[in-house]
Amino acid sequence: MILDSRHSRAPLQRVAWTPLALLALLASDNLLAAEWEKAASVSASAFWTDNFCLSRDDKEAEIVETVTPAVRLAGRGARANVALDARVEFNTAGQSDIECLGGAGGGQGGLLNNRESVIPSGSFTADYEAIENWLVLEANAFAGFNPVNPFAAGNNDAINGRNNNNITYRWGVGARIEREFERELGLSVRYNYNEQYNSVNQVFGDSSEDRVDASLRMLPGTSRFLLSAVGRYSEVSFEETAFNPAFTNTLASAELRASFALTNSWEINALAGEEFNEFLSTTDEIDGEYWDVGLRWTPNSRVTVDVGTGERFFGDTPRASVSYRHKRSRLSMSYERNLSFPRNLRAPATGSADDPFPPGFNDLPGDPVDPDGNPVLIGDSPILNESLTLNYSYSARRTRFNVTARESKQTRARDLASGTFRNASVGVTRELGFGISFSTRLSWRESEGTGAENDLFGQNVEAWIGDVVLSKRIARRTSASFSYRYTDQQSDFALNEYQENRLTLSLRHDF
Repeated sequence: MILDSRHSRAPLQRVAWTPLALLALLASDNLLAAEWEKAASVSASAFWTDNFCLSRDDKEAEIVETVTPAVRLAGRGARANVALDARVEFNTAGQSDIECLGGAGGGQGGLLNNRESVIPSGSFTADYEAIENWLVLEANAFAGFNPVNPFAAGNNDAINGRNNNNITYRWGVGARIEREFERELGLSVRYNYNEQYNSVNQVFGDSSEDRVDASLRMLPGTSRFLLSAVGRYSEVSFEETAFNPAFTNTLASAELRASFALTNSWEINALAGEEFNEFLSTTDEIDGEYWDVGLRWTPNSRVTVDVGTGERFFGDTPRASVSYRHKRSRLSMSYERNLSFPRNLRAPATGSADDPFPPGFNDLPGDPVDPDGNPVLIGDSPILNESLTLNYSYSARRTRFNVTARESKQTRARDLASGTFRNASVGVTRELGFGISFSTRLSWRESEGTGAENDLFGQNVEAWIGDVVLSKRIARRTSASFSYRYTDQQSDFALNEYQENRLTLSLRHDF
């Protein structure tokens, strides 16, 4: 049986945008007088690959063309804010008549028919202060490409014939109440309703969430000792899929937090609380008491260091984060061990507007749209996720250097199936003069899995990717680039082993 993901939730997705449009309408008068930042571009590329099927033994050459418009908008008004960062890749891979063995993940050959020709990527956020100093309305949306099976070939982009493509869409609306009392206490109550759809909804269940976050806190500056009470409630409902029935997960907690400023730069913090969870698990330990203690160091406005440790029902919860900014350098590092849903890993939360490492900061000229979310185990059961992320960049007068590294160790609560996903890259760009630049990047990724479903797990994969790019500015707002990429992927599963040579010619115009 072939399931075609094109017959999914398109009508519902159109309906889902209605609340976002209503919020934009409410804020329109305020945004007319807002300060706007605008940027737009369009790029056209031709990719020649000697291994369109990403196969060890069945190599097929093919040319894939793409057109990718992109837009960035940020409007800040007295009572309303809007931010949009989006691009859409239109490619000809979906129209190729080359038939590739393996489908999305070897063991699922023939199950999926989803060579995506339209790859959206982006995020939207908006808020409107409906009642001054009291009520704020909010809206957000996300679209991004993710692989169906992170252990299979074709999980890096859609310029291939392996059908390993899933598009995730999410929209949400909500409201928050912010109120101060006697300049000493602050009350915050936030409600959000969101829905997530997947183009491959036969594998990934479409879902909705009702979420409430509330806190009553002493305001900063009132004392060196601050106390707050925090409560959270999240109910996530999944629709029936070809593999799982419909079900609902609930995560709830209540906690007390305290912090004490030892000096202007040192702070000690602690929390204690109780969880009330309901989800399918192989063990009875799914909730109970938890605690955390930590230390925060902020010697100046450019450096922040947070470390701590605690315990929850699933074990120890160490955490650490470092943020450093200098005139030429940027560094961020984070580590945590937490419970998450696959839906949140596929569609991560939107970063802040002043994030020094926005999505795509490590991209090279001519790169196709790559996965927006994290690699994630197939299924919708809660996941214990131990994650490490490192980003570093350095900019000199004519040279840019960046390093990225990520690791995610995931254990599925339903059956303890596990997967570990690692990737790292080093990139350098050098301006040669006369509008010419040279870039190179070496990337590595590895996926390891264990579990009962041998057609999806145990397919350990390791890949090395080398990129070389030469770019030339041919007009004030127009540039061209020519690149070469070599990929060597090894796997325990022969169908996922391949070597690929790829040449790319790209033209970009900025408006």
